[in-house]
Amino acid sequence: MNRPGATCGRANGRALRTAMMGAAALISVGGYPHAAIAQDNQIETIIVTAEKRAADINKVPVTVQAISGDDLARQGIRDVKSALPFIPGASLAGETSQGTQVYQLRGVSTGDTTGDPTVASYLDDFPFSIPGVPFAAPSDLFDLQRLEVLKGPQGTLYGSSSLGGVIKVVTNDPDTSAFDVRAAASFGAVSEHGYDYSADLMVNLPLDDTFAIRGVMSGKHLSGYSFVPALGIRNGNNDDTVTGRIKALWQPTERLSFLVSYWRFDDQQDFTNRMDGYDPPMINDVGFGKSPTSFSLYTGKITYDFDFATLTSTSGYISRHNGLTANGCQIDTCFVAEIPGTSNSFVQEVRLSSNGDGPLHWIGGVYYQYGESSSNTLFHLTGISNPDIFIDGLSAVHSIEWAGFGEVSYDLWGGLIRPLVGIRYSSVKRNLIQNSTTTVTSVPPVVVGSSDTQAGKNYHLNPRFNVAIHPNDNGMVYFNAAQGFRPGALQTAANVAALQAVTGVVTDIQLKTDSLWSYEIGTKWSLFDNALNVNGAVYMIKWDEAQYQTGLSGIAGIVNLGDVSGHGIDLQIAYATPIPGLILQASGGWNSTTIESINPMITAGLPFLHNGVQVPNVPKGNFSLGFNYARPLGYRDLILIADATYQYRAKESDLATGLRSGDLNIISFEIGVEKDAYQIQFFADNITDERGPSLWEQGRMIVPRPRTLGMRLSFSPEL
Repeated sequence: MNRPGATCGRANGRALRTAMMGAAALISVGGYPHAAIAQDNQIETIIVTAEKRAADINKVPVTVQAISGDDLARQGIRDVKSALPFIPGASLAGETSQGTQVYQLRGVSTGDTTGDPTVASYLDDFPFSIPGVPFAAPSDLFDLQRLEVLKGPQGTLYGSSSLGGVIKVVTNDPDTSAFDVRAAASFGAVSEHGYDYSADLMVNLPLDDTFAIRGVMSGKHLSGYSFVPALGIRNGNNDDTVTGRIKALWQPTERLSFLVSYWRFDDQQDFTNRMDGYDPPMINDVGFGKSPTSFSLYTGKITYDFDFATLTSTSGYISRHNGLTANGCQIDTCFVAEIPGTSNSFVQEVRLSSNGDGPLHWIGGVYYQYGESSSNTLFHLTGISNPDIFIDGLSAVHSIEWAGFGEVSYDLWGGLIRPLVGIRYSSVKRNLIQNSTTTVTSVPPVVVGSSDTQAGKNYHLNPRFNVAIHPNDNGMVYFNAAQGFRPGALQTAANVAALQAVTGVVTDIQLKTDSLWSYEIGTKWSLFDNALNVNGAVYMIKWDEAQYQTGLSGIAGIVNLGDVSGHGIDLQIAYATPIPGLILQASGGWNSTTIESINPMITAGLPFLHNGVQVPNVPKGNFSLGFNYARPLGYRDLILIADATYQYRAKESDLATGLRSGDLNIISFEIGVEKDAYQIQFFADNITDERGPSLWEQGRMIVPRPRTLGMRLSFSPEL
């Protein structure tokens, strides 16, 4: 199901109190946790590490949302994309394939295939963000501890490329206390197409009371749902993914711990998720295409408790590969593309954070990243009304970033007011090595070649100011002002020439750094003995020299669009009703994010972009409404579990063409039973078979997955 839900608790005797832990709230706008309902219909909280220390989500003075791993597992949420409709102000900004999703938060969007992201992506403590690559971390969410979403910018603690916020996938660590095993499987029939199926297994193995290993393996097949008429293919974009991770934890003393992990992700997709028609979904390719993605990730974490503070050292190295093979037509052009790419990144962070209940709280650290990405582009564009374009190029970007950061806060009047000040200084140096040629068969022909090295340097100071007011234990009000930035992108001269030939847009090899200030007032309240949670925030952003990607028919380049301003509201309400086991929830966001001062050269090439229009790839709002229900059936200890959700997302526009997507209205439902360690559920996703399209990308469209009916089985014994 494409939504969060609730997990029915299990305990000895299957008592009523445990049974009523079935209905759960969705996700928080101002910090409301994805939690369970106890017998007295109270909403329980969740602990997050949004500020790089463990804290009650309702006490964190920023907009952060969390979904527990148990709730994700129960609902069959397999990736971050499926949770986005329930995050106010969030949406999918791009998705060439299953392994290349790009997200936006609160109107801060970016390109769909190139450039740095605006939303930082984390796997545990590892920043997945790779210089020049906008894609979020593709990861299977089985055996997850929680999913955290922080609204941005988060430039102080999380650094560059977090203008819109941060999405953290936090997995379960090994447990040294007990052996554990979990398994799950699912099967679904996709309307008018094929079948989805998946299988998951987790084993936790303690070797003694100080050492444990936890392994997870997952595999899934997603049926294609696109017709490829020229090749006679019915399910064009079939996708197969195998993921796994293994983590080892050693705790020789109560103060010291070592945690190492290895992650592997391998996705093989036919064609792409970009369509040329949506009813029915259709791809106009005339040759077989593919868009594979894979990565290997190695991480290490050392923690030592000094009593007054905790020292944490995190290290990680990732090697990522992606590719694109395509031969198709769109609008009035046809293209042939072969674009393999490789990315690598090494990250080291050391931080020291205060402990204790005293009024003074602080955290400080240093950060280092070395990253590189390279691609080998062979591209031929044949225009019906435009000249042919040939691109043959090698390019590589090398980036080194150093940063120092810190935050300090102090409890005044017994914690009634807590002011906070933070700052981060970043130094980013990048080199672009290029050996590429663009040939335009105009009259006379134009040949642009480049074989040199371009260098760019960025230095930035990101401050943060925060004041939290706690009038009582049931609520808080906070003000947050923060700045974030992205280094100026580097792109080849061949790309610049091709972009101008196709779209008329003039841009540069070296882009200007963009920076963003956000001002936010938020509140979090738990009322009526924690039966009603109301959380909300209003915000305003000022975004200077916004870097955006544009292009058409596979040719893409980055531009400094101009200055952008925006304002909006996020709101979430969850109510644990007097009916035992029933919770109702509603969440939504609205924003107006418009171009304030556009670069005139952009308007000359793309006349639909001008001052006052909503920025591309950003809907004006999203909304979700749902209920969760869990109730003992009074027969053989069976528990009924059911939920239904409605998702709405407003239309958005394409930066390359100005084409607008449809408003999305998606309804999903599931019902099942649980007994002891077993659970079976029957689900219906996208019941009305909403076609969208969801969004446009460079003249092609992304379409929601068709209606899917199926069932899920899970096994989680209490050992």
